[in-house]
Amino acid sequence: MAESHAKDKFVIRLPDGLRPAINAQAKANHRSMNNEIIHRLERSLELEVLYEDQLKLNMILAQCIQKLQNPLITVDPTNLRLPEKGV
Repeated sequence: MAESHAKDKFVIRLPDGLRPAINAQAKANHRSMNNEIIHRLERSLELEVLYEDQLKLNMILAQCIQKLQNPLITVDPTNLRLPEKGV
């Protein structure tokens, strides 16, 4: 059995125009369409983690700025909560 037959498969319906766009990007990146899609999915998951980390850093920075403006404010970076998504 070939290695590709042992991998998890998922059929997806692409909106009109998306297949040629993915194909063009795959060719430009010297990848198959399958590898291009996988690369982009993996990258989007990585970017979500980076985005959440950036939100945390932004909150710490904002609190540090507030502390500089008002020394009575305490900054506790271990007790930060991210705002709800979409807010």
